[in-house]
Amino acid sequence: MKSLKIIYVIIVVIIIFLSGYFLGNIKNSKVSREIRIGYNHSDYPDRIDYQNVFTDGDNQEIIDNFLMIYLQKEKIENLYLEQDPDIYIRVTSPKRSVELIDSKVWFTKEGTIIGERIAEGWEQTEYYRIDEDDANYIKKTVQYKED
Repeated sequence: MKSLKIIYVIIVVIIIFLSGYFLGNIKNSKVSREIRIGYNHSDYPDRIDYQNVFTDGDNQEIIDNFLMIYLQKEKIENLYLEQDPDIYIRVTSPKRSVELIDSKVWFTKEGTIIGERIAEGWEQTEYYRIDEDDANYIKKTVQYKED
């Protein structure tokens, strides 16, 4: 009789532990950072197709590296590019429904330029330069193919 009570207690403890474990995994598995890589649509120039999506749940290293690239960028004064960007990069927080970074990237012969939107529209954009290693990392990660 006493051993039967001990077995029941052990089973109840295991059930409580497992349910807490699975509930914790479900609750904490929500993505907190997401990077979307987009390209101009070939038929509709005003449309951007986001083909690559990286999340911190699946690719924490990529998220960290992209954020470090954005932290180390060097500001450029008085620059305006008329050509379409090569890629678009958006960093969002799906957990909070917030867009953290909305940017355009140009891979030029003079170096890689990032245009970051600082207001509601693209009328207010700040431009930055990143070094060649960071540009190569972005190209490799998004599998960018130069024309």
